[in-house]
Amino acid sequence: MAELTALGMLDAFFRFSGISLFLLLGVLILRDFANRQIAWLGAWASLTGAAYLVCTSAPLKDVLGSGMIVVESFCHTGQIAIWLFSLSQFRDKLRLWPHYVMISVAFYLWSRLYFDWYFYDESALGILIEYVNGAARFGLIAHMIYVAWTGRGDDLIEARRRFRMIYIVTVSITVLAVVITETLYDPLIVQNDQTMLVQSFGMWLLSMVLVWQVINLRTTALFSGEPADRGGQKPVLDDPNERHDLDTVERLIKTDELYLRPGLTIAGLAGEAGLPEHRLRRLINMHLGYRNFADFLNHYRITAAKTQLSSIENRNIPVLTVAMDLGYGSLGPFNRAFKERTGQTPTEYRRKKLADS
Repeated sequence: MAELTALGMLDAFFRFSGISLFLLLGVLILRDFANRQIAWLGAWASLTGAAYLVCTSAPLKDVLGSGMIVVESFCHTGQIAIWLFSLSQFRDKLRLWPHYVMISVAFYLWSRLYFDWYFYDESALGILIEYVNGAARFGLIAHMIYVAWTGRGDDLIEARRRFRMIYIVTVSITVLAVVITETLYDPLIVQNDQTMLVQSFGMWLLSMVLVWQVINLRTTALFSGEPADRGGQKPVLDDPNERHDLDTVERLIKTDELYLRPGLTIAGLAGEAGLPEHRLRRLINMHLGYRNFADFLNHYRITAAKTQLSSIENRNIPVLTVAMDLGYGSLGPFNRAFKERTGQTPTEYRRKKLADS
């Protein structure tokens, strides 16, 4: 048996601690997330973190023997799990089927093709498959960061807004480092005490940060189930200041029809209402039940769209014109928002309503 060096002992400490923390993280997510889709994806992502620490340790692989078949199945799907968990966490009402599932299956099959068949192939085909695999892996990371960052402005939950930044820094950097190492360097070269310690310490630090965040955020709206949509109904408020502020927002949105303004942001509405942005976020989230600003605007815009599309007098007005009149910059976001709320595209909805008239 080889003598365990000081670096090896440190690696073993961080590796076993990281495995334990990732498993604990999975249990906490399953216990605390009311949204079951997020809960199962989070648990899956946590298991892949623990599995990765096992898969990258030759001694642990030897100990587990044939049991590595199960562990490696989680290793191979790690990046997919993290990507899907990120999307479900930061995109409310996300439906994974069909294109997200299709992308995941295609990514998995291509990565297996590369790692199982063309990893050491230096032919033109092997190099092409390697480049496509690397581009796909970096693409998932870039999309994950993009979703977490771009949705920050519309997010009405302050705890989740802060969590986005922590998530971007910790998860993205760790995953990026892993992908760079596996993509650009020969694994036989990087399997030494120094790189193994850096690897295990980085994963341990990531698991510590995520467990700490989950424990601290478990009592916030971050762990609620499906976003509540109260249909714009105004709640009864005991605080006269909040009641006045909510009346102001309601007047701007309903009476002045500010929701029709293209590119309206939470900062723009806060300026019109004369409110601090953080106060407006809290009002809309806590008292109207919306988790992001786009969903808040879409309630009024889609309600108006349904009225227009149901009108016989407006039957010849193109759907694109309806979308632009309601403040949408293009047809795509309008179609997605409309189908999300009605289960139909605008064209399908119009056709059915006119047929029933």
